[in-house]
Amino acid sequence: MEKAKEKKLFKYLFILLVLVLLGGAFYAWKQMNSETVNPQMGTASKNNTPISVNLNKKQVNALSSYYLEKFEKKEKNMDYKFWVDKQAYVYGKITILGSKVGYLLSLDPHLLSNGDVELTASKLEVGKLNVPPRFVIGYVGKHYNIPKWVELDSKNSRIILHVNKLGGKKELSYQANKIDMNGDGDFEFKVLIPNQ
Repeated sequence: MEKAKEKKLFKYLFILLVLVLLGGAFYAWKQMNSETVNPQMGTASKNNTPISVNLNKKQVNALSSYYLEKFEKKEKNMDYKFWVDKQAYVYGKITILGSKVGYLLSLDPHLLSNGDVELTASKLEVGKLNVPPRFVIGYVGKHYNIPKWVELDSKNSRIILHVNKLGGKKELSYQANKIDMNGDGDFEFKVLIPNQ
């Protein structure tokens, strides 16, 4: 009788041990596969991880030069530059009556609710002439290949930078959060890093 009780006890202890091991394995698996929580960022998304980036005017100019130079290598006929100072500026050359003439387009940047940037044209100089800004915006749109994330709206004299389309689903993507043109400038962007 005593041996039967001992066998029953070992049987229950064995079942308990198996349950504890299974429970421990399940807990460990759950911990490894759950979302991590960063106290500053909240719960990390399974699709991407956000990082905030603050830039001044000099850094924005370096970033835009990098992207334009990268694009310029693909498109040989492109001849324009973008930079930020008191306003945002686009400088380039257009052909008028067979001669190359420089133009300077002055733009006022605005943040859109979806994180894109709208550049509203305030002034255009072609050579020494003041011309309606929509003229050059339309000309550039027809005669130059521009990046897919740049939208030219000549009717409303504006350029929309779809910064959220710079990357793709498997690449870095961006979103503008703040545009402050005062002093050295303060531009805040969110960089979304895709999780793999």
